[in-house]
Parts: sequence; C-alpha cells; structure tokens
Amino acid sequence: MTEIFGVPIAALFGQLVLGLVNGCFYAMLSLGLAIIFGMLNIINFAHGAVYMMGAVFTWFALATWNISWWWSLLLAPLAVGIFGILVERVVLKRLYNVDP
Repeated sequence: MTEIFGVPIAALFGQLVLGLVNGCFYAMLSLGLAIIFGMLNIINFAHGAVYMMGAVFTWFALATWNISWWWSLLLAPLAVGIFGILVERVVLKRLYNVDP
C-alpha cells in the first residue's frame, strides 16, 4: 500500500509536515503579537522585521567582516537587541499614554 486516497505516502507526509511547520509559525506569530499587546497595550508588528534584521546582520557579519559562524550567531542577537531597545525608547515609549 503506497497510496492513501490516491496520494503517495511520501507526498502526503511531506504536506503534513509542511502544514505542521506553517501552523507552528502562525501560532508563534500570534502568540508574540498577543504578548506584546497584552504587556504594552500597543499593537507592534515589527518583531518579524527585527527577526529578519538579525538574519541579515548574521549574513553581513559572515560575508563582509569574515567573522566565524558562532561569533556572528552571538553578535547578531546582541546587535538586534540593542536596536530593539533603541526603538522602544525612541518610538514606542511615546505611544504608551496615547488612547488606542
């Protein structure tokens, strides 16, 4: 039996894993938004962009500065965390007392 409902088992399990991965991604995204809104009472959609900035910083450190993989994985979260603190202090702090 290599098919279930006319679909090959390998393709079925591949789609199942892809669906689980996408579901986990959407769950993490929605939980992140819920935590940010619950704690700060502001809607902030920037955490996806900040995550991507960490990936770009890691690539930049690897390609341009010739830093090793492990050092770039150590420095990228620190740099992105500092950037996040600056954004919170400069931009988001002004929104705390604004009526939604």
